[in-house]
Amino acid sequence: MKGQKGFTLIELMIVVAIIGVLSAFAVPAYQNYTKRAHASEMLSATAAFKTAVGICLLDGKSDCSSGNGGVPAQQQFQKSATDDFTIDSTVAQATLGASTGTVVATAVAKGSLPVGATVVLTPTLSTNGVVWETTCTGNGNTDWCPAS
Repeated sequence: MKGQKGFTLIELMIVVAIIGVLSAFAVPAYQNYTKRAHASEMLSATAAFKTAVGICLLDGKSDCSSGNGGVPAQQQFQKSATDDFTIDSTVAQATLGASTGTVVATAVAKGSLPVGATVVLTPTLSTNGVVWETTCTGNGNTDWCPAS
C-alpha cells in the first residue's frame, strides 16, 4: 500500500466542528464590540457640550442652561444638511438638559445599537474639576454602555 494522501472525512469534520465552536463565541463578542464602538462615537459627538458645561461649572455658575453660562445658545444640535454642527453617522441628536447641564445623545435607528439607545452624561463639580457620570438607556440590556 502506498502512503495516504489528503485528509480523511473525520479529520475534516473535526476541523469544521472546531471552527463552528470558535465562531459561536466570536460573533457575539464582535457584535458587542461594535456596539461599544458606536456608543463611544456618541460620546465624541457630545464634546462641544461637555466643554461648554465644564467651563460654566468651573466659573462657579449654578445654572448652566442656555443663556445663563458658557453653554452654546443653540441647545439642540440635530442632524441635517444645513447644520453647522456636524454629528457623525451614529448620533441622530444631541441635546443639553435644563439647568443641570446634562447632555443626552440619541443614537441613529440603524446600526448595531438598539433602537432608542441614549447616552446621558451628568456633570458633577469636584475638587479635581468636572466629573461626568455616564448612564445608558435602550431596549434590552446596556452592556454596550461605555465605562467613562
